[in-house]
Amino acid sequence: MLYSENIAIGLEQPEVNTLVTGKFVLEVTEDAERDRHLTVTVELAPGLRGSDEMAQAIGRSILAQLRRLNSEFANYVPPAKQPPVVHLRETGDPDYFPPGAKHRYTRG
Repeated sequence: MLYSENIAIGLEQPEVNTLVTGKFVLEVTEDAERDRHLTVTVELAPGLRGSDEMAQAIGRSILAQLRRLNSEFANYVPPAKQPPVVHLRETGDPDYFPPGAKHRYTRG
């Protein structure tokens, strides 16, 4: 159930591509009720600081591409669970996007 290619396309869309570098980390996280969520941590373009509005716009773009390109996701993930949780990080964030390190798109 890897959606990396679909997420990358979501980040390339005109409405959000100027906000991001294209780097992201994909994780499946659990909340207190043990419900699983698709979580995407996205690196912002240099000089930008994240906002709720930016995270929501990026989330909408990712979700639209997941639904369009991935029939398994669109048909088998319940609609209420489909919107990704989006976290925004500044360029070069040492925990997720350290400069000079090979980028990893997923975390266990």
